[in-house]
Amino acid sequence: MLRAHFRDVWRIVRRFGVPENSADDAAQEVFIIAARRLSDIAPGSERPFLFASAVRVAANARRALGARRECAEDDGLSEGADPRPNAEALLDQKRLRLLLDRVLDELSDDLRVCFVLYELEGMSSPEIAELLGIPVGTVASRLRRAREAFELGAARLKARLLPRGGA
Repeated sequence: MLRAHFRDVWRIVRRFGVPENSADDAAQEVFIIAARRLSDIAPGSERPFLFASAVRVAANARRALGARRECAEDDGLSEGADPRPNAEALLDQKRLRLLLDRVLDELSDDLRVCFVLYELEGMSSPEIAELLGIPVGTVASRLRRAREAFELGAARLKARLLPRGGA
């Protein structure tokens, strides 16, 4: 289970707001939970169980970080940055990731979970509803509100980053 799903779980906890320097620990916690509840996990439903656990672990991790999240110093490139020749593209990708994280951080946990699972992880509304134990209509409503909030957040961020009068 660890080999098959670690990357997905790590990516999920990152997308749910766990800083990169804490993502390994959060992902490990998800698998510890799975190991403790192995007998409760039906064969074939490992991924949904892990994602549901990742949602809860990430929410707890974000709450634990509190105000520290706002002033994290690990947002720049680390000294051990990838030495590949296309360093500028890697830096651009990291900047875009940080901008995405900023906009996602503005969403409430309920909206963020639905948005990330649908838009970034490619899950269907019925899959999300089953995973979260909520009606499909609630998923659709949260997804609609999340998209609206995401667009507003992205527009605000774009307005702050771009100088007045142009690109």
